Amino acid sequence: MERGGRPAADEQFLVPLKKRLIILMRYAISLAPPTASPLWQRGSQWLGRDACNGQYLPPPRFRGIDPERFAELTRTPAHHGFHATIVPPFRLAERVSEADLLQDLDNFAARQRPLSLAPLEIALLSNFFCLRPAGHCPVLQTLAALGIRAFERFRAPLTPGELARGKAVMLSGQEKRNLEIWGYPYVFEEFRFHFTLTTRMPEGREMDLLHNALLETFTPLLSDPLLIDDICLFMEADAGKPMRCLYRFPFPPISSEPEERTHHAPQLLQKNIHPGYQCHSA
Repeated sequence: MERGGRPAADEQFLVPLKKRLIILMRYAISLAPPTASPLWQRGSQWLGRDACNGQYLPPPRFRGIDPERFAELTRTPAHHGFHATIVPPFRLAERVSEADLLQDLDNFAARQRPLSLAPLEIALLSNFFCLRPAGHCPVLQTLAALGIRAFERFRAPLTPGELARGKAVMLSGQEKRNLEIWGYPYVFEEFRFHFTLTTRMPEGREMDLLHNALLETFTPLLSDPLLIDDICLFMEADAGKPMRCLYRFPFPPISSEPEERTHHAPQLLQKNIHPGYQCHSA
């Protein structure tokens, strides 16, 4: 397929953003299933929101779980959308622009190759439920580490308040150092690829009910490997506004020529400052 495409979001969402203070915006770089896939659709339905088209979806209902309580337990992951973090939310540093970020994302994606992950499984991670690969994937760990380093120049330093809130969570010594240096505790050896599905909760009957609901919802979709063949840019337009998937940057397909690289015409990059595939059909 030809690289370059229209934005993932509609123009009514994007145009007003240019008039707002950049400091209010946050970006995140993530991996996500194709929007036409059953996994994306089921994950978005679980969270009650499609992060690509911005539509709110009727939340699922499960026996024994109060709908208002279910909304509370999924509110935080719903805010971020169905995704797996590579570079966590950040504000743009001074002297870099969104156009610079998009260009670097396009270049970064052009150097990657699609990868197939072990089938996902429902798991508990620090007392919240998530989907994560059943097996370890060194190539994925490498991709995440490359992403953190490649886009560090775009990240504005954490404010003292953000740093204090981050340290208020129980962290290991290395995780605290990561927070101070990289703005996030879970990078490099501490990186844990996952799709967050709930907030943290205490053990007990409620956790058991949520686990049963997750099994009912996701088990039919978790038998096959997960193909990762693009990287996504999410954005939070204002503090408290839900994050939207704005662009997808596809990885070049695997070629029989091991040294082949995809090159981009300068004319295309100058003409379309937002390269990447659209997240949903226009």
